[in-house]
Amino acid sequence: MDMSKHMLGIAGEFRVCAELLKKGFQASVTFGNNKATDIIVAGENHKFVRVEVKTSKNQKNFVTGYYPKYTDLEKIHPDIWVFYSPDKELSTTGDRFFIATHDEIGKLQLVVNNGNKTEKGGGVDNIPLSKIPPEFENRWHLLEELLK
Repeated sequence: MDMSKHMLGIAGEFRVCAELLKKGFQASVTFGNNKATDIIVAGENHKFVRVEVKTSKNQKNFVTGYYPKYTDLEKIHPDIWVFYSPDKELSTTGDRFFIATHDEIGKLQLVVNNGNKTEKGGGVDNIPLSKIPPEFENRWHLLEELLK
């Protein structure tokens, strides 16, 4: 069965949330069609982390839409981004998670865009899996650090 883009995104959000819960985080998927945050992770002392999930349909590319959506300082932006690459057979054994801060994604998007910031109406930003540093894989500790 071929999943629509919308269904793939929702499935990715729930899969990432499930992984966070398995790791002991208090996480919840947010609902809505035009939401600013995919997952909220709560910590002690009223701290929380906003998580943006991007799921790859082809295990090669993640559509980020980074510019201009996530650069407006007046708008809420994610604290953490999780790029989720599902197992090709849709089991969970080959799932891959790449975790980065919002600032790291901004810098990486500029590298991918050859230093250019995509203007509204000028296309959609994406980040190929091949451009994501290998050390970004499974960096769940970034959430722990932000929740301290």
